[in-house]
Amino acid sequence: MKFILLTISLTTILFASAQQGNNFSMWFKNNMQHNAAAVGTNDNDVKVFTNFRNQYFSVTDNPFRSISASVDGKILRSYKRNSYLGLGASFVNDMSGDGRYVVNNFKVPVSYHIFFNKATSLSVGIAPGIYQRTIGSGNFTWESQWNGYEFDGNIIADPINNASVSEFDLNAGIFLKHQTSNSNRIYFGFSANHILQPELAFNIQDNLFVRYVGQFGMNHRFYQSDFGISPQVLTVFQGPTSNIVVGTNFDFYLQDASLRTGFYTPTMISFGIYHRLRDAIIVNAQYSFKGITIAASYDSNINAMLPASRSIGGFEVAIMYDIMLNRKGKYVY
Repeated sequence: MKFILLTISLTTILFASAQQGNNFSMWFKNNMQHNAAAVGTNDNDVKVFTNFRNQYFSVTDNPFRSISASVDGKILRSYKRNSYLGLGASFVNDMSGDGRYVVNNFKVPVSYHIFFNKATSLSVGIAPGIYQRTIGSGNFTWESQWNGYEFDGNIIADPINNASVSEFDLNAGIFLKHQTSNSNRIYFGFSANHILQPELAFNIQDNLFVRYVGQFGMNHRFYQSDFGISPQVLTVFQGPTSNIVVGTNFDFYLQDASLRTGFYTPTMISFGIYHRLRDAIIVNAQYSFKGITIAASYDSNINAMLPASRSIGGFEVAIMYDIMLNRKGKYVY
């Protein structure tokens, strides 16, 4: 009941105030953004996550501004069975340009997790949702508004008749995880997003390409050491475009997780470096304590926009809280 009430409450907040894009640099802190099967793979009962990104603010007065917010958790867990359900809600939005072009994507992912043993689990998930695009076309100027001296805003010349379109969206995925502790795990994921290829257009027919995403990641703390590594790989293919990011974080453990309650994750600081192929170099820093993670990253672009951006790409911040609701025991009988 607590999880359901928390989900409803956060979903209401998301509709009121959230924004996001699909090019976040710290995707590995919230894998359910890309893969419905990853919902419910957090360490404790409920995970609340949000992040904000501001990109190419040195190029234009109206840069790409993105935000995401989500909640997910585990339900119907028990010692008596080797499976459980994951349930969540996610809202992402990306706004850019003089026309305030906005993409909103709201999803409700549901996943089923089954354990092969105490450490290894496989999950499959599906995420129905809504995909919406809007554009503030009144902010543009058109050729027919040029009076020979300047653009005349009194001349009505807006060829975009429908400035907002939305369609039902469907996403699905599979996720394999092997975890022996909060600081030793490995995962693989594959998902297909926009499976129905929704028709989203303003004045012309426009079908969204299916977005295929592959994920790999791990956390490994070296034996009897306060040091670990967390390599991550993301591959995205959508129509003629691709996005591939590889790199690792270097983790320094300041305090172990609680042995008595099994609740708190380790206290640690982490620094990472990643390469978005042919696009950017990314660095990040994270601090985790008592289930809370605060992280920030910075992109230095190396693509064709380098002369205009002066290598100032994007800045991103993220906050995550992994909560245990049932502190008396990790499972419900």
